[in-house]
Amino acid sequence: MKNLVLMLILAGLLFPLSAGVNRIVAIGSDSARKNMGDAKLYDAAHGLSLSGAEIYYYNENYIVAGLDERFETMHKDLAYRYLAAAPMRLTLFLVSRLDIDDPLDLSTYGRVLLDLGTSLLLQSDLNEVELRARIHNPFTILDTEPMRFQAQALNLSVVDETRTSISQMISHVNADSVLSFIQSLQDFQTRYAFASNRLQVAQWIQQQFIRMGVADAQLHQFIWQNTQQYNVVATIPGSVYPDQYIIVGGHHDSISNNSDPMLLAPGADDNASGTVAALEMARVILSSGYQPKCSIRFVTFAAEEFGLWGAKAYSAYAQATDMNIRLMMNHDMIANSNENPQTWRVRLMPYDGSLDHSAYASTLTQQYTTLNPVYGSLNSGSSDSHPFWQRGYNVIYFFEYQFCPYYHTSNDITANLNPVYCAEVIKASAAVAATFADMPGAPSNLSVLDAGSGNALYMSWQGYNDASLSHYNVYFSTTMGQWGTPVTTTNWNATISGLTQGQLYYVAVSSEDVFGNESYLIYGAGVPYSIPLTPHSLTDVPSPDSIVLSWNPNTEMDLAGYNIYRSNSSETPGSILNAVPFTGVAYPDNDVVGSLSYYYYRVAALDMQGNSSPLSVPIRSRPVSLNQGILIVDETKNLGGSNPFQPTDEQVDNFYAMLMNGFDVHHFDTESTESLLRLGDIGIYSSILWHGNDLSDMDYPYTVRNALLSYLSYGGNIMFSLYQPTLAFDLNSGYPATFPANNYLNYAVGIGSVNYSTAARFKYANPLIPGFPPLQVDSLKTTSSLNGHILRVEGIHAAEGAQNVYSYGSDYANSSAAGLMNGSPIAVLKDSGNGKIITLSFPLYNMQGASARALTYHVFTNLFNEASPNDDQNETHISPVRITASYPNPFSDRTSIAVKIKDGSIPINVSVYNLRGQQVREVFDGKVSGNHEFVWDGRDRQGNKAATGIYFVRVSQARDAVIRKVMLIRN
Repeated sequence: MKNLVLMLILAGLLFPLSAGVNRIVAIGSDSARKNMGDAKLYDAAHGLSLSGAEIYYYNENYIVAGLDERFETMHKDLAYRYLAAAPMRLTLFLVSRLDIDDPLDLSTYGRVLLDLGTSLLLQSDLNEVELRARIHNPFTILDTEPMRFQAQALNLSVVDETRTSISQMISHVNADSVLSFIQSLQDFQTRYAFASNRLQVAQWIQQQFIRMGVADAQLHQFIWQNTQQYNVVATIPGSVYPDQYIIVGGHHDSISNNSDPMLLAPGADDNASGTVAALEMARVILSSGYQPKCSIRFVTFAAEEFGLWGAKAYSAYAQATDMNIRLMMNHDMIANSNENPQTWRVRLMPYDGSLDHSAYASTLTQQYTTLNPVYGSLNSGSSDSHPFWQRGYNVIYFFEYQFCPYYHTSNDITANLNPVYCAEVIKASAAVAATFADMPGAPSNLSVLDAGSGNALYMSWQGYNDASLSHYNVYFSTTMGQWGTPVTTTNWNATISGLTQGQLYYVAVSSEDVFGNESYLIYGAGVPYSIPLTPHSLTDVPSPDSIVLSWNPNTEMDLAGYNIYRSNSSETPGSILNAVPFTGVAYPDNDVVGSLSYYYYRVAALDMQGNSSPLSVPIRSRPVSLNQGILIVDETKNLGGSNPFQPTDEQVDNFYAMLMNGFDVHHFDTESTESLLRLGDIGIYSSILWHGNDLSDMDYPYTVRNALLSYLSYGGNIMFSLYQPTLAFDLNSGYPATFPANNYLNYAVGIGSVNYSTAARFKYANPLIPGFPPLQVDSLKTTSSLNGHILRVEGIHAAEGAQNVYSYGSDYANSSAAGLMNGSPIAVLKDSGNGKIITLSFPLYNMQGASARALTYHVFTNLFNEASPNDDQNETHISPVRITASYPNPFSDRTSIAVKIKDGSIPINVSVYNLRGQQVREVFDGKVSGNHEFVWDGRDRQGNKAATGIYFVRVSQARDAVIRKVMLIRN
């Protein structure tokens, strides 16, 4: 039984969403287990995924994962090995060794990133067809789609009694029938995935199921490598649980390395034998009259030899349709054995998270057959069970003990296999399938509530109206998996009493039928308290008229409601907004005003005795007002300035200050805080200028795109200037690509398609719409080797309803590699009818300043209707106030701000703001002229010492304002 301690603990906590994976790493499995509190391997991998890592694959040696920087701040002592940057433009292959002595030299096909022991992780520019032509080992493309993890396990207290119905059913398995099926598949000569007979093969398998009496036998089609491929799907419906499935599978395609596979690939053992496991099992179930309680679905997969494509397609379909799969059983090469029948062995290939299933399959194999089961390598990526395991389904994989010497050759024929051994494996598999099919249905929707007495938990669940059900088993323990004797009940609820207040208890419930068969266990956890728990997951949804607060409901039975607190300070709770306990979990605060200041909210739970929980973690928010000027979002990393593509923070800030000089601006630096921008942060500003001027961590917009979409819907305007916007907004890394109408890039950003070339060179942005000035790369902001050009500029094509704004230009001929992108659109303007968004796929920082200033002037005055800083859009405005210096900077106690004022008759204001745009201190407000120094002593308006961090000194006069960044460092 699997220990899911970490899953249960972590699932209730708030973890920041990944800011976008930027590296693929190998985490030592032992390091992961230690970092997760000496957890079991499954729990360690699951715990890492819950805390923000994307787990792609793991075994006993390594966990292959995608990480971002936010994850690393949470796991600073986690040892890992860097493998590659993400997102990847090359393909990752998981290539399996055929045995422990297989040297598997892949160095000529790409870069081996990691030796996992039983397999190698290969990074290659080959596709699966090209790689298959070079090697005969099994492989799969390692998808960078995060693994899913199970939330249930098998209880091995199931009664180990041989059942007559199963013995009678498997007695019908016949070696002659097995041989006949395999020979028929071999007679196709080839079942190669590209062969023209692939539909004929699938239809033959389909007809065998129909001939046996399986009424529901269909072809599941999918596209691979521009070919139509066909899985065969045949279902024997369950008598009690028809919507729950045992999947019995094996691939039907074949390949040969020593002959032309288009003509000859007999594939008797690999894998007619696995296909025949499904066919023979269906035959004996129907011929014996056995009726499974849950449905048994037989699936033979296409295109396995090129990377498990049939299983990937069907497991994705199962996930998308929320198919309830109790177990997936895979068969791949089960017909080779030269051993004495008395010592026949079969391998069960175990998968972490389904180890108990393999253990139970081992027990059943010994009960019902003469086979001696042994375990193979952990988490095999070499066969069709792997995609199902990755998607969170329990799996069992049968595999011959003696590996076929004719693997992937034209000699893999019936004369070289053992049909009697194959029949014995099928008997074992049929017994396993029937046992799992006849298990009672597991309860669902388990709820665990604190009874409120300090010593009891209340459990409830959804059971089944199954006449053969006897009772439900209720387990509880302070140690996950060490359950002891269960409490039994025929109800769909139970109260566990006599517990210790404040102690975490793990609970589980299962169904048991009158035959002693027990279902899967489903898990939960709870802590008994006499006072309510603190509400968690407090979130906000601001609008122009209100801020709606919501949180996860508390789980106390004696819950009376909640109190909602609001304050103007993060330090104090403030006052209660509700007159009586609020019984919902979504509270609208309608008494709000939009300004630079935040409201701070907290929630406490109340029980029937009047006890209050501690206050929740505060959340700050503001209503959407769109009346506080322009927000400049600086997404550029704070780099060292060693080259024009790694500018320092000061270089970038000075450039954009020049571009926006005279506008009413505020600042947010994404490097200054781990908190992600939310609608409450940006909704007060009428427009946003968002810039990213480096080639690292470019996907921040993806992490906040829902907030951006809401902002646009309320009428906010955004100008983006950044590299690779399709990556930034949608994590796209493939070119060319088209984005359908329901894709965020299309409906929100206005980008319908994209193209890109690593060889292309960009120098000119040529306007396609009147009013937009021509732009050119600043020769001082590129390298001499690029001849005045820059790289990494996408061609983004406007979607329907949007406009192309600029086109790509260079000094190179269109026919050359460097000039390949010439003429491609590189900027898109979308007007949704509410807000406008303009996206440049190049950084303004690298363009000549005067024309870039003309562009921002045009966009923010003419398109976004911001207050104009001067009357001449072609003249760079010279502000009548100027900050000439600030020193010292950084500072610890005080800093002087040197200001030059041109006109002393107009009052000026000198104020300090934090990164959220909140005024920290007004330093001066009045009239002065000429050169003047103002001192900020590092304190706020109440005289308290301001915290270490970055601040902005803003000097304004009438409609003009200048800003200088200063850094306060407390000793």
